[in-house]
Amino acid sequence: MFLIKVFKVHFDKIMVNYINKDNSLAESPKVNLEWKQKSEKDRIKLITDKLITNPLYSTFEVVKADENAQVILRIEKSIPASKRGVMLLELEEMLKNLVDKSITIWLEPVGDKSKLRNLRGIKFKDEE
Repeated sequence: MFLIKVFKVHFDKIMVNYINKDNSLAESPKVNLEWKQKSEKDRIKLITDKLITNPLYSTFEVVKADENAQVILRIEKSIPASKRGVMLLELEEMLKNLVDKSITIWLEPVGDKSKLRNLRGIKFKDEE
């Protein structure tokens, strides 16, 4: 019980230092006019060219890059969740610095890969 109280006090002190409510009121970066004027094909090529320069991201595939700077990626290889989040944040920061400040990275939704659930014959409406 003592350890829980000590941890809670320590945690509360740490969180107070990092929480800044001003960030919730800040405006999001606006999309660069140059980005908006490119075709989606050109935007995808631009992002892909940046990805292949780094071996960590060379296997990532750009699925979509819309005019609102929302970039959707497909990752074929399995990356542990503990590393994936940090890796994607670093990638997003790199792209914001190199391409456009307003870029947001998203991963393509992946269907259920469980072989057991698939064997049961359960299908979702979007798979029909």
